[in-house]
Amino acid sequence: MASEFHHSSSSSLTESNSVVDNEQYASCSNSNVAVTPEVIPILSPGGTREWIPCCSDELKPVVGMKFMSVEEGISFYKAYSKAAGFVMRKSTATKKKALDVIAFQYCLCNKAGFKEKAIVKVGGMPNVKKGEGNEDKVPIPRRRLVTRVGCKARMVMKYKNEGFYVVTEFREPHVHPLYTPGCLKFQKAGRKINILHKNMIIDNSKVNIGPVKTFRLMKELVGSYDNVGASKQDFKKIHRDLKAYIEGSDAQMFVNNFQNKKLLWSAFFFDYEVDEDEQLCKAFWADPICRKNYALFGDMVSFDTTFQTNRYNMIFGPFTGVDHHKKCVTFGAALIAHEDIVSFEWVFRTFLKAMGGNEPACLITDEDPAMKITIPKVFQTAEHRFCMWHIMKKMPEKVGRQITQETEFLNKICKCVWSEEIEPTEFEEKWGKVLAEFKLQDHEWLK
Repeated sequence: MASEFHHSSSSSLTESNSVVDNEQYASCSNSNVAVTPEVIPILSPGGTREWIPCCSDELKPVVGMKFMSVEEGISFYKAYSKAAGFVMRKSTATKKKALDVIAFQYCLCNKAGFKEKAIVKVGGMPNVKKGEGNEDKVPIPRRRLVTRVGCKARMVMKYKNEGFYVVTEFREPHVHPLYTPGCLKFQKAGRKINILHKNMIIDNSKVNIGPVKTFRLMKELVGSYDNVGASKQDFKKIHRDLKAYIEGSDAQMFVNNFQNKKLLWSAFFFDYEVDEDEQLCKAFWADPICRKNYALFGDMVSFDTTFQTNRYNMIFGPFTGVDHHKKCVTFGAALIAHEDIVSFEWVFRTFLKAMGGNEPACLITDEDPAMKITIPKVFQTAEHRFCMWHIMKKMPEKVGRQITQETEFLNKICKCVWSEEIEPTEFEEKWGKVLAEFKLQDHEWLK
């Protein structure tokens, strides 16, 4: 981007600057510069700043220039804008209804005109939640960059009865600085999403790699961000369009993917159910490694439903255990639309079906009331226990914030609970001492 002149308000200095600028412009216009935009800042008669691009005369439009079609004229002005250092956009065209042709076509700088101020409607505000009133809500305008500055640079083409178009007006000066060749990759005209970008975004999305990581991987492949040819925002838009494209068939793609694995992998287990609206509401799957892990380490199973998908609002519930290296292993996973008795009963029965009807010795869950009802129906011999992490998370709320924040109760009870390889009698003894110290023996929830 060209540097600006620091000029005085005196008329003598203004005239001298104008002379220098015009001499520079005359010398540059006679040069054979083809692509590199060299910008000459000149002073308009009103004292405002204008920028005239310096490029090859062959690339500049001239009044009286003829084009056989509108597209030919637009392509010519687009090539000129790229060499000059600005982005071109088409304006509204005027048509001749009798001949069904475009009578006038305006090719403008993308900074021409001014954007109207958006009127924020209270009913459509992003900070108004469903079911809430709009009386006390304040509009939150979206912050946008100023892209229109009233630039007057343009080329006008007029249709002639002979069947071609003639340039009737060409205004060259811009009221804003122009960009240099190094800035081309940041402009819309210099960013192109090709088939390589699209294929990489689609392939990575299949393995849960998002557009931002894909953009970084592409940078590593081509050497630098300058060679990618697109911006991170362009990658996000393609990923957004991909999700919008598969919106109506994404559940069927999910089912087909697991059914194909079931055909290719005989030991792979998959089952699902749909609701009355033919929407996917329950799904369970377990691969052969999961089923083998359960056969070896399936005496203790944890089922956790504290995970929720951010797009489909379905609950993700993995069945996990611990191997002989004290590492977590997965036995299976489920997706359910509702945390109710019907859904949990289906998940537990499907889990037993996948594991050959072998019940675990102990099943650990959170304190969900629907699970309390469902587990005795499905499991005949398994012991049901509550997850210690969920219990300790509720400790401050149940016991009281005052005693947990102002005393050492929470630290002492955690040392008792989270002790490794502690015997039952030793645990009961330590637990009783802590409750006696803080006089909580009669606390209903702790009992």
